[in-house]
Amino acid sequence: MNKKAPIYITLLSSLLLWNCSKDPKSETATEATTEKVVDIVHVSEAQAKNVQLPVGDFEQTIVGEEVTANGKVEVPPQQMISVSVPIAGFVKRIDLLPGTPVRKGQVLAVVQSMEYVQLQQEYLQALSKQKFQEQDLSRQETLNQENVGSKKKLQQIDAEYQTGKAMINGLEEKLKLIGCNIAKLKAGTITPSINVISPINGVTKMVYVNIGKNIAPTDVMMELVSREHMHLELNVFEKDANKVQVGQTLLLENPRLANKPLTGKVILVGQTIEGPTKAILVHGHLDNEVLEQKLVVGQYVNTKILTGKKAVQTLPEDAVVRRGEGGLIFVKLKTNSYQQIPVKLGITENGMVEIILEKTLPSKEIVKANASVLQAMLAGGEGEE
Repeated sequence: MNKKAPIYITLLSSLLLWNCSKDPKSETATEATTEKVVDIVHVSEAQAKNVQLPVGDFEQTIVGEEVTANGKVEVPPQQMISVSVPIAGFVKRIDLLPGTPVRKGQVLAVVQSMEYVQLQQEYLQALSKQKFQEQDLSRQETLNQENVGSKKKLQQIDAEYQTGKAMINGLEEKLKLIGCNIAKLKAGTITPSINVISPINGVTKMVYVNIGKNIAPTDVMMELVSREHMHLELNVFEKDANKVQVGQTLLLENPRLANKPLTGKVILVGQTIEGPTKAILVHGHLDNEVLEQKLVVGQYVNTKILTGKKAVQTLPEDAVVRRGEGGLIFVKLKTNSYQQIPVKLGITENGMVEIILEKTLPSKEIVKANASVLQAMLAGGEGEE
């Protein structure tokens, strides 16, 4: 029994120390820091006369149902051009920077190539040889008609002539691909320089070469983008995919271009779910082509696609105080006493705001005007303590 006594004494001492360490003042301070949420405002008789606070129930309004679709400004693949030269050489001149406008037919760069010179030389040699073969073939045909020449030799000369002709045609097509002026070449003018020509009107997206750089036929020198067929490439989530159809109206908010949303049309709806976001690709065009041209390829856009109509409960805009993506409304509890209620906001159309309730209202008498006045009074400390 005496051996166990120290254990009990130790436990008792620990309990006493713990109780003494508790500070009643700290508990009081913790309770004091818990703020009471003030959401009721009282209006005096004088204020009630000056501020019109009509009350009533929600209104049922038919509004356009919409789907949010984010994406970017893009161009079709055929409007994105990778520029290269089909022969090896080195860059002699280039004056482009990313973003530089270009015109169709404009010289973008100059490339010099020893292989190009060799190709022109072979073409002129083949032309010269063909003239000799043509004359030789004509002589052999004459001799054959007089039964003097050999048919075997005629066939051999004709085969050589046809081979030379095929070589000339092949070399000529290669030179045309490079951009050679065949008429000048036939006149004897050989040039070591290749002019790299722009095939479109547009802008320079990227430049990958500099003066003096050696390039191969597989190297991309620059990328060009045509702005003639820009469109919106949007992502619509899987849950909304079956709501979107070709021809539906889309709205694009861009304060830089206009004070109100720009309208457009859905032109193509993807048929497969893409990527980890589980979304379908939707393509659209703006109705105003002039403003569409002011968009920038790759620019992020936020749009809404109008997919139909639905009946919702709404209040006038003056009955709602907006707070970020949500808002506040007020309901009348008793004479000159109003409670603030947080709500979610949906579509705004023709001055009416869709109200999505997060909880049951304490009253059906909803303030339908001057909600901002009540909120200002509440923020100014005139609420219930």
